[in-house]
Amino acid sequence: MMDEAIKTHKETTFGWVLMWQEFRQRQAARRAVRRVADEARLAAIRDATLAKPMRYLGLR
Repeated sequence: MMDEAIKTHKETTFGWVLMWQEFRQRQAARRAVRRVADEARLAAIRDATLAKPMRYLGLR
């Protein structure tokens, strides 16, 4: 009886550990995708601002 309880507890704990690891992996993957998207967005903004003429550098 006690062996079954310990076995069940170990299995349950192991399940929680696996669930937590999978959650962290998904979270890291989401962060990586978001980082790439943010970098692309910032690069597009940077390129758009460089294409505009800088009037303050012109002759006065």
